[in-house]
Amino acid sequence: MAEEIVAALESARQSPDIGACVLTGHGDVFCLGGDYRSAGPTNAGRLAFARAFIDMAQAMARLGKPLVAAINGNAHAGGFSVVVACDLAVMAADATLGLPEAARGLFPFLALAIVKDALPKKVLFDIVYRARLMDAAEARALHLVNEIVPRGAVLERAIAIAEQAGAHNPDILRLGRDLHYNMRGMAPAQALEESRFALAAALAAEDEAR
Repeated sequence: MAEEIVAALESARQSPDIGACVLTGHGDVFCLGGDYRSAGPTNAGRLAFARAFIDMAQAMARLGKPLVAAINGNAHAGGFSVVVACDLAVMAADATLGLPEAARGLFPFLALAIVKDALPKKVLFDIVYRARLMDAAEARALHLVNEIVPRGAVLERAIAIAEQAGAHNPDILRLGRDLHYNMRGMAPAQALEESRFALAAALAAEDEAR
């Protein structure tokens, strides 16, 4: 599934007819994480499973277009990290977010790389150690989601937000979004240098559009 998402995102990235993307789940669940047991008992299989997750996260980051999560149901473990990896999120009022791996004898190793910067440390370890699930109100208060709507309205609202976000100059959006994801982990001085070149490229693109 991760490989198919990568292929879909790459196709969307290259298509000039697509201005934004919405990522949602099927049925009553958004995503409850990866089926790590299907990777088998070998280290090679487990590393390949992790590699697929990493490739998906990187494809989301390099999409170059607005990416909206339509959280149609519970988003736990790796599913929670997928929500965080999206630019915007609309959440069903009765859905929950969380990292409950510890209750199953694991730790959110892969998800941690994505969610660690989205939550205060005390909140992060509270939901990890206690395997506690957050409701929509808490998720909104922590700025993990933008809007809360009834379950039946999630996808429609997410599409509306994506259409609005993707209606702007696609070259400018790509430069700005790429800048955001490229700056993660950079020192302030390096981030400012990256911003300088992105601004110059954006102004040049604006000149061409006139």
